[in-house]
Amino acid sequence: MTTIKTGELLTAYCTRKRIYKSALARKTGIDYQSLIKYLKSETLRLDILLKLSEGLSHNFIMDIAVQLPANYTTDAPIDQTAANKIEALERKIELLEAEKQVLIQLFGGKVGNL
Repeated sequence: MTTIKTGELLTAYCTRKRIYKSALARKTGIDYQSLIKYLKSETLRLDILLKLSEGLSHNFIMDIAVQLPANYTTDAPIDQTAANKIEALERKIELLEAEKQVLIQLFGGKVGNL
C-alpha cells in the first residue's frame, strides 16, 4: 500500500519556500492552530489540501499523484502539447534534410559541407 504523508509534504514545501505558518494561516483563512495540526498530520482531507494549494498557488494534488505507481489509470486529459511540438519538429527536420540533399545534388557537392 502506498503511503503519502501529506503533512510532511506540506511542511517540506513551506520549509523549502520559507513560508511562515502565520502568513499561510492568514492567507488561507485557516486557524493557526489547525494549520499546525495539519502540518503534523499524516493525512489531510482533500478540501483542506485544495485550500492550501490555492493559498500557495501550488498543486499539491499533482505532487501526490506523481508518487503513485505509473501503472495506475487516470481519467485526466493528457497534455499533448509537447508531443505535438516534437512531432512537428521531427517533420521539419525531415524536410530540411530532404532540402539539403537537393541542394547537394544541385551544386554537385562543390559548396563544401552543408
